[in-house]
Amino acid sequence: MLTTMSEQVTNTHSQQTWFTKFKTTLASSLLLLTTSQTIYADESLGHFSQTYTPQQILADISQWENFLHSTHPNLAHSVENIDDFYTQLDSLRSSIKTPMTGQALWRELAKLNATMADGHLSFDDGKNAQWRAWIKDGVQLFPLEVVVNNQGLFVKSTLGGDANTYQGKQISQINGIPASTVTEELLQRIEGDNLAFRQALLSRRFAMTYRLVYGTKENFNLKFKDEDSTVILNALNQQPESIQSKPFEHYFNLQMLDNKQAILTVKTFGWDEPKKYFDFMAEAFQQLNANQVEHLLIDISENTGGDDEYWMAGILRYIAQKPYKQGSGYSAKILAKYRDPGEVVGTVVNGSLSRMIKPETDKSKLFKGQVSVLTGPLTYSSAVLFANTIQDHQFATLIGTPTGGRSTQSGGIQFLTLSNTQIRAVVPRFILARPSGNQQMTPVQPDIELTINPLNKAQTLADALSHSSKL
Repeated sequence: MLTTMSEQVTNTHSQQTWFTKFKTTLASSLLLLTTSQTIYADESLGHFSQTYTPQQILADISQWENFLHSTHPNLAHSVENIDDFYTQLDSLRSSIKTPMTGQALWRELAKLNATMADGHLSFDDGKNAQWRAWIKDGVQLFPLEVVVNNQGLFVKSTLGGDANTYQGKQISQINGIPASTVTEELLQRIEGDNLAFRQALLSRRFAMTYRLVYGTKENFNLKFKDEDSTVILNALNQQPESIQSKPFEHYFNLQMLDNKQAILTVKTFGWDEPKKYFDFMAEAFQQLNANQVEHLLIDISENTGGDDEYWMAGILRYIAQKPYKQGSGYSAKILAKYRDPGEVVGTVVNGSLSRMIKPETDKSKLFKGQVSVLTGPLTYSSAVLFANTIQDHQFATLIGTPTGGRSTQSGGIQFLTLSNTQIRAVVPRFILARPSGNQQMTPVQPDIELTINPLNKAQTLADALSHSSKL
């Protein structure tokens, strides 16, 4: 989901609006890949199933490295030890001696994802549309939806979302391998700013990531914690819940409660019919005022990002009562396609967002009640910028867990499809600090911390409403 920074950037090189130039995207396979690949026979994963020569692979690695250095403004933003990063890259390059499948190569390239530690900086594991096509052609996957967290690996439902007998049980082994070993292997290849985000992202993509790392399996021998017996489950030819096409109401809905409270769920800041979204928001806030709602909980705990305009014109328009901006200092690499007069391609420009966005002048449209915003480990990209703005301007109270992304976010993502292997890479070209100017490299911290139960969303919402009512 793209996040467009619509603020005007003030610097000595340019006075033009960077609305089309600043884009913050969850560089993950949840939302991004747009290339189409040839679909092969049953149990084929397109370009991942093809075999490539060492020469082809090494050429692709060089292509990616050149792209990385010509695009990213400062790798040290997220890479904790830059020397270790280059050592890892050199070791990878030296290890390429024989032909490899795209799947085997991805397993090695994706180990850099955790090292790079940025959800906008990664090697992709395939777009949702590709996986839907591969599954339609017969690919079978691990049969359960799961939750990965610090406590372990838990069953959420059957793959696809249907209820399951084993829901809530903790998996201790998969095919004789300790679940902790499996999740560690998979997490090594998941992108993200922090462990909580990578765990949440892996929870959504477990079946697909497992398929890429461990290969195809006809069945799975599972053991559960504190149980001696083994359960055998067949692989399923079923779309995981995270890649299923969902209706508008799944992402955006307003729930009116009977105690002068309401919940506004916003799972993304983007939609392919913008007018439908903005009309919905206008009607939602009109309904809130008409019903004299005293407290609104805005749930962005599963919002992985989008276009800033969706929360500026769709939410802050109705709750902001003073001028605001969504960022402060930035660092950006100048690319040829974005170059303004006087700018040198390849250089890094530092500046600040200075233009303040004015609040709605029609006071009748402003929401008159109290506002809380629920954050979680999947709150990322533009949703982090929304949380920054809400907190720094005191438009609402943040409640929940720390966000999945750093308060200081990267963005302006650029895409590269490697010429030979067709593996997709994502690299950001700018870094933006929160409106307060604080260069915060940790997640956005909620004003009220609340444990989120990934197996019981209704309980999480009830807890959030209960805490908010005490403000």
